[in-house]
Amino acid sequence: MRFIHIADLHLGKRVHEFSMIEDQRVMLDAVLSLCEEERPNALVIAGDVYDKTIPSIEAITLLEDFLIRVSQLDISVLLIAGNHDSGERLSFGGAFFKAHGLHVAGNFKGTVDKVSLADEEGTVHFHLLPFIRPSDARGYFPDVESVSDAVASALSTIDKSSGRHVLIAHQFVTAYGQDPLRSDSEVLQVGTVDTIDASIFEGFDYVALGHLHGRQKVGAGPIHYAGSPLYYSFSEVNQKKGALLVELTKDAAPLIRQLPLQGRHGMRRIKGTMEALIEEGRSLEQRDCPSRLDYLEVTLTDEGPVADPMNRLKAVYPNTMHLLFQRGTVADDDRDTLLDEEDLANMQADELFGQFYEKQTQQKLTDYQREIVKKVTVMSQEAVK
Repeated sequence: MRFIHIADLHLGKRVHEFSMIEDQRVMLDAVLSLCEEERPNALVIAGDVYDKTIPSIEAITLLEDFLIRVSQLDISVLLIAGNHDSGERLSFGGAFFKAHGLHVAGNFKGTVDKVSLADEEGTVHFHLLPFIRPSDARGYFPDVESVSDAVASALSTIDKSSGRHVLIAHQFVTAYGQDPLRSDSEVLQVGTVDTIDASIFEGFDYVALGHLHGRQKVGAGPIHYAGSPLYYSFSEVNQKKGALLVELTKDAAPLIRQLPLQGRHGMRRIKGTMEALIEEGRSLEQRDCPSRLDYLEVTLTDEGPVADPMNRLKAVYPNTMHLLFQRGTVADDDRDTLLDEEDLANMQADELFGQFYEKQTQQKLTDYQREIVKKVTVMSQEAVK
């Protein structure tokens, strides 16, 4: 049995106010090409299909077009809702979808949905467990108190007495008390109330997870996060993105390979002075290097003020997403202290501005800068009079 495991598509997502819809279109085209090349028995999508519970029309249309094209390849699609999805909306038309090879588990309804597929070695049972909270399970299991209880109760409804078994889930799974690799773009509950120990999945031949955006194996068993197929935060820039191709045999451990997916733009962090970065950008432009169009987090190291930095950067790096400043630090004795009402009453406007400037830049105003502030202050006061 061969299947492709992907997760965390987050269709319709915006990153630093940049729409990712065209990047997602390219990514889904790449998944489709992978399906055409590898001809798997199934495509597994382990949750967070959309980025919001009420997705945009663009996101809905994008998924619809993708699923139509996959169905034409005679490949079963096994899809569950994640914590970003609305299970009701995602599973709308489920009976019709099932007749066309698309199996959707939107909400937990007391038992875990099962889809059985056959190959030359027998039957593989795919169990579809959507993202589950304690409140989702208490209607069926009154004693549930935690997420771990909810998942354990749901798994208790699965019969693993015969055949091979694959679980598709979307949860935060740890092993040996150690946190897995996490990213800024993942939204987790406060503390550890949403964590599940990997031992709860004992007995499955493969566990296809979604929720964490970094591709990783959890614990000693065949428990794998596919990771997101695109970069959705700058904390993910060192991750290798792609899809997992899983080959499940009857008497051996699954063979798992991560296959790259063609992307539209990369995502990088760059650092330097404005002058140096602009010069490098112009060089990339002259050489027609596609990396100039990467999504960028730029850290400027100029010591002095920089005029209109974002627009200047976008002139050569059009997909600059985020701008940071790194300047020399001020000694502890020179740092600002909190101002009380008496301080505010006794300080001149230029002194207050000096405090603000130092707080923002970690540098004191020069004598020349302070004189400019004084002149502007006087002019402002005279204009008011």
